[in-house]
Amino acid sequence: MCAAQLDELPETNEAPPSKGGGNLVLFLIVIILAPALTVGAMYLLIEMNKPEETIKPQITEGGQPLDMEPTGEEKIYELNSLITNLGGPIKSRYINLDLKLEGQAGDFEKVLEMSEHRIRDKALAIMGGYTYEDAQLDGFQERVRVDLKKGFSSILRKYRDGESDLIRQIYFTQFVVQ
Repeated sequence: MCAAQLDELPETNEAPPSKGGGNLVLFLIVIILAPALTVGAMYLLIEMNKPEETIKPQITEGGQPLDMEPTGEEKIYELNSLITNLGGPIKSRYINLDLKLEGQAGDFEKVLEMSEHRIRDKALAIMGGYTYEDAQLDGFQERVRVDLKKGFSSILRKYRDGESDLIRQIYFTQFVVQ
């Protein structure tokens, strides 16, 4: 090209084409993130498909495991001589109960024997909360049964199997209010 032809070319501000340096940064980011995303996805898949643990923790008291599985056989534990004063202004009134507690756990009697002091304390506290006027109302005996069952359930909570209570039924063998 001669000098005259060079003068005729239009002037442009374009830089010469680059050799792909901008794509290198993108390529490095992909190289770093791909394995991290793969590991994260595998971890999530493993956690979602992991089988649930079905082993129940064993309840131990005094170093020996207790059998809390229901046997289907009804077991009875007697709780006798629960005597306390009724609440209210007249303290000479009292309530006297003998109970039979029924349950189906394998070591039902053993658990209740170990917790008898707690059960007696709870029963006496509940019974001492009633007044002589309460005792004169219809349905008082059933009210006592329900309150005792709730109280015993709270004490024996750690021995429960799921949502079912350890004590299934409470029977009165003696119920005296004087």
